[in-house]
Amino acid sequence: MAQNSGNRSFYREYFKEVDSLHSLQVPPQEREWLLKLPDVEAKPARVVLYLGCNVMRTSHLVRTVVDIFKLLNVDFVAVGGPSYCCGIQHFQMGDEKAGLAMAQTTVDGFMKFQPERVVMWCPSCIYFYDEIMQMQDKFKFQHVTEFLVENLDRLDFQPQPSAKVSLHYHTGRQQSDEEARCAFKLLESLPGIQPVDLGTDTRLGRHCTAAVREKMGTQEWDDMVTGSIQKAADSGVDIYSTLYHGCQRALCGYEQDYPLKVEHYLTAVGRALGIEHQDLYKKYLLLGDVDAIIEETSPCATASGLSPEDARAIIQKTFVTSAD
Repeated sequence: MAQNSGNRSFYREYFKEVDSLHSLQVPPQEREWLLKLPDVEAKPARVVLYLGCNVMRTSHLVRTVVDIFKLLNVDFVAVGGPSYCCGIQHFQMGDEKAGLAMAQTTVDGFMKFQPERVVMWCPSCIYFYDEIMQMQDKFKFQHVTEFLVENLDRLDFQPQPSAKVSLHYHTGRQQSDEEARCAFKLLESLPGIQPVDLGTDTRLGRHCTAAVREKMGTQEWDDMVTGSIQKAADSGVDIYSTLYHGCQRALCGYEQDYPLKVEHYLTAVGRALGIEHQDLYKKYLLLGDVDAIIEETSPCATASGLSPEDARAIIQKTFVTSAD
């Protein structure tokens, strides 16, 4: 199906939001990841850490995973942002030809680094390359949880304040189950952390998205999610830990209503390694004050080339309107 003007408008807005939120959180001089596809010549790297595009909305996770890879002393290059879209957005909108072409362009970009493997962050990316594109025979890739578990003996975790931690995870696919298993393994390895498995719900799908919520119905989705968080609170959980960046965005706002923290599992892993980057997405969502957020983010926005008008628009849409 050919792209229509409505789809093109959607893609422009979608990727503009990703770029804008990234621009509010990380100034250019602090970005240790590539946002553009490499030229013909690229410095080889044994590992490509493929971040995908959407994680840029929660840039503290990008900072955290890159810092962990640096601690591992891995020969790697981190890449992400809209230029590295896997193509799933186009595919899901019916623009299958464009989606497949974008996927191939991104993979060609990986291959310019001559990597031994690609470590993928995003569940949508790994699903698209594995199950839709069926590219496992063309290059070796795995989820970041699997890679970190492989390298557990190289991570020097330090004792943390005692905390009971549950994991919000997804099931129904072999890959999803493996990612959850590895995330639990990582949490179990943190001194002072007591992981608990409170189960999950197959209705959650591959990960928390607006599409899942819309398909299920807002009230049913809210009841399911709040029921899960309430169960964690009733079980004495201190940290309700999310597995995917989309889930962190969707659920972090509930922190204001329950006696627990909502944190991505990698935040706990990083903290045990002396790495901690504030979840600015959650901070601004809980703050919900456009002017206060603009005041804090304006130096970063200016350095990133984000106009005041665009900054205000994305702050209003993401941290105020969507929080209502």
